[in-house]
Amino acid sequence: MNTEFFSRFEPLKRLFFRFWRPGLLVLSLATIAYLLYFRRLGLLLPGYSTNELQTFTSSTDWHKLVNNPVDLPYKLLVWLFSAIGHHSILAARVVAACFGTLAALTFFLVIRGWYTFRVAFLGTVLFATSAGFLHSARMGTAEILQMAVLGLLAFVGWYRENRDHRPLIGYGLAAILALLWYVPGMLWLELFGALVAWKIVVHQLRRVPLKHTLGWSGVFLAVLAPLIYASVRDPGILLAAGGLPNSLSDITHWPQNALDAVLSVGIRSDGNPLHWVGHVPLLNAAELVLGAIGLYYYVYQERSMQAWYLTGSVFICWLLISFHGSVGFAAVLPLFYLFIIHGLDHFLVRWMTVFPRNPIARLTGIGVVSLLLFFSVLYQTRAYFVAWPHNTAVRAAYSLPKP
Repeated sequence: MNTEFFSRFEPLKRLFFRFWRPGLLVLSLATIAYLLYFRRLGLLLPGYSTNELQTFTSSTDWHKLVNNPVDLPYKLLVWLFSAIGHHSILAARVVAACFGTLAALTFFLVIRGWYTFRVAFLGTVLFATSAGFLHSARMGTAEILQMAVLGLLAFVGWYRENRDHRPLIGYGLAAILALLWYVPGMLWLELFGALVAWKIVVHQLRRVPLKHTLGWSGVFLAVLAPLIYASVRDPGILLAAGGLPNSLSDITHWPQNALDAVLSVGIRSDGNPLHWVGHVPLLNAAELVLGAIGLYYYVYQERSMQAWYLTGSVFICWLLISFHGSVGFAAVLPLFYLFIIHGLDHFLVRWMTVFPRNPIARLTGIGVVSLLLFFSVLYQTRAYFVAWPHNTAVRAAYSLPKP
């Protein structure tokens, strides 16, 4: 009797032992994402900023969405929250946090295809806990969308690795390519990528049947139709989508803006309380050293197509940021961390090469790197969660009352 009773639960037992590890991993990732991006989302600061209020207002009005579809993926989700009854600006921060979680997962998928699991894990922790990323992921604006270059890299990599399903994946890639045009500045990164890999692009298009080429073009134009419609009515929309300034007078300040953009990375920021604690730079000392190592190996040693694309994309983002248009440091942040992780990978590889059979030296190297990354993560998270919300200028910038 007891044997029959317990035998009924045998399928559940097998199911548990088969999926308990993935389930535990998903639960752990969800807990970390909650603690980093969702916890105290409306309580960390005394109120909301003017930018958040403007973004929320423009996202909840359907007519404004049609007239200005820039950042449409973000605005549509905010509009959906509003449509189902959530009329608080907090909804804008929740949507940004959702996109931030997606960006962190996409970042891991991208670098997991390039490096070992250990390097991908450590690199994702560095990126996902950086103050620059936390600012974008927890602020109620569409700034987090400017990290969409990760989606581009992920989809292109998926397309290249799945040869048997390339026609079907191509439809998704066409939709993603069109959707990214709604994100300020992304169209230049797409066009630059096509220029760098033009031989591969032409070769792939020649191998694809004409019906799929026409289908991809149709999907691309269909997704892009709202932006085309709005740009015909107001050409300024196209400038915003391209991350360009609205007037030529803004370009006159470009030299000083360009210098400030460079200094903000590792020396001295402009002190904007919406993103910075005083004049603290974007990257800390350890990240700058690893990034310099990664840049050296990418540019001077490898000179691969991937290296040229990442380096050129950083240069394009720097130009757009210097224009003080609609592109901010969120666009270049994931590119910086791709260089940092490349430097981290070469550091570990060189260390393991010098001490291939010495377990003490190997563990010492891994321990030193882990300790370095630990203090880097501690510095970045404390800068955002402790120092930033207690800064007087920050509290003044986020002073709009909570609804």
